[in-house]
Amino acid sequence: MKKIAFAILPLAFAITACDGPAEDMGEEIDDVTEAEGDVVDEQAELMEEKADVAEEAGDMAEAENMEADAEAMEDTADGM
Repeated sequence: MKKIAFAILPLAFAITACDGPAEDMGEEIDDVTEAEGDVVDEQAELMEEKADVAEEAGDMAEAENMEADAEAMEDTADGM
């Protein structure tokens, strides 16, 4: 009985490892979500750069608002 179980085990793993349409779609969704997270992260970096420019121009209130927005965007990107 044990010999049969050991013979069937690799076959069972091979069957479960096959990509089906649902798994392919899930991987596509994961890829898209990750790409969206990358875009949001890049937008956050741009916002930080704009905050630096505002700070250099002496507009501290605007710089602080932009930095807060950038941090919120980074948190959103991390959650994706």
